[in-house]
Amino acid sequence: MSRHDIVFAGAGHNNLVAAAYAARAGFRVLVLEGAPSIGGDTSSEELTLPGFLHDPCATAHNLIQSNPLMRNNELELDRHGLNYLYPDPVFTMPFLDGSSITMWRDLERTCAELARFSSTDADAYRQLLGDWDVMAPVVSDERASAPRPPAEVESRTQASPMGGKMLEIRRATAVDIVRERFRDEHVRAFFAWIAFMTLHPLDEPETGLMAFSLAAGRQRFSWILPEGGSIQLPRALARDIEEHGGTILTSKRITRIAVEGGRATAVVTQDGSVYQADRAIVSTIHIKHLLGIVGEENLPAAYLAGVARWKPNLTMFVTHYAMSEAPRFNMADGLGNSVTMGALESLDAYAAMLAAFRAGRVELEEPVFLALTPTVIDPSRAPAGMHTFKLISFLPYELAEGPERWDSIKQDVSNELFDRLARLSPNLSRRIVMAERVESPLDLERRNPANWRGSCHGGANSPEQSGYLRPVEGWSSYRTPVAGLYQTGACTHPGGSVSGLPGRNCAEVLLRDLGSSLAEAISGRTSATS
Repeated sequence: MSRHDIVFAGAGHNNLVAAAYAARAGFRVLVLEGAPSIGGDTSSEELTLPGFLHDPCATAHNLIQSNPLMRNNELELDRHGLNYLYPDPVFTMPFLDGSSITMWRDLERTCAELARFSSTDADAYRQLLGDWDVMAPVVSDERASAPRPPAEVESRTQASPMGGKMLEIRRATAVDIVRERFRDEHVRAFFAWIAFMTLHPLDEPETGLMAFSLAAGRQRFSWILPEGGSIQLPRALARDIEEHGGTILTSKRITRIAVEGGRATAVVTQDGSVYQADRAIVSTIHIKHLLGIVGEENLPAAYLAGVARWKPNLTMFVTHYAMSEAPRFNMADGLGNSVTMGALESLDAYAAMLAAFRAGRVELEEPVFLALTPTVIDPSRAPAGMHTFKLISFLPYELAEGPERWDSIKQDVSNELFDRLARLSPNLSRRIVMAERVESPLDLERRNPANWRGSCHGGANSPEQSGYLRPVEGWSSYRTPVAGLYQTGACTHPGGSVSGLPGRNCAEVLLRDLGSSLAEAISGRTSATS
């Protein structure tokens, strides 16, 4: 039996963040990962051909930039080789009528793009960014701490500089915000597409802030990505953990978390190894799987009922390509390359996509696309002159015929999506495709058990699964009903995407419970571990 102060179950980026703070605070840290390598959904692999490095799930690392972890360089990850790249253009959106809108890092250049369609909408964008500047401190404070009760959130919103107006925005749907703020249909599609990039349905209540935050984040940070692939963030975190005495073991699939006298005491892996946790266990195991690993008999009925109600998020259908050249897209000044492109023809097309998704239909008439060519700015990801290309659409895991149907139709679906996107690029054709790898929502679940029902974001961020209610009301402070067992990751506040906030927030709670603090970890002072 191996003994440690804290055992971390899972090596996705959030658990690695929490483990890095704990190791810096002086605790004996062990991280166990079931897969052969660390990273979870923040990883990179040669999925197509040797030398072509693809990101199976996350590519953009925007949200983590406003995390104090990165903003204040609390873990000094740049010392461990983490370097971020800032594409310009940020992204481009071509339309079937031959027009396009491109976001540039220069705000005035972006506004000039919008003004080609509507000068009123260009002014509205400036106003949207100005409003977000006022609201952002309130939202950032909420996201970077354990969630507060809904009444307190409402009270703090009401007391903010925008007061009742901000409360109305919070309660609204993002689609309503886009319709109210912008007039031109192209511009509306442009901003709806940006707001959709956390994969939450924009027609649901309490999505209004997404119409502000995602556009502002992209405008400020670009479509930021780590040089050398998404895996560079977990690798930098792992180096920091090991530098401070921690240990990381892979290919250690966790089968049981031992509970003795109501307290989590050890982690058991598939190979029979037992790892004693003297102070705490921190899990990123999906809550739908956690019950069987902890044992339902160790969990109260209210918690079990909350987990039973858990719903997945919207899901992605992804094809990775090795390319001999980068796709080019129509921009105002002619054809150009862009790390990121989006495709959404109209708000009506968005509504049709959601309707088909909810009905379990594969609707390919007007798909919504996200396409990424990281090698436009990061040539290290492919052999000289070659490119990686990731094409994403948003299709249901739960097909009417059952998710297993994906295995027989995914190649045909991928081919159709490629042909649809090719209408928006003059050089995107099979001529430049060297190899490909298709991954349906079912494949994404097979790839990582944390992608329950194909959802890479843990689960829906709907009102009943957000903030104080995520994952379950009464247990949203990163503590679980089992003493000594903590939960972080996408199933916890503030949800999925590469933000590192669940990990940092959990570390703050964990260290305080153990008599230490984030401040001690950041300053490098050693906490007592006895």
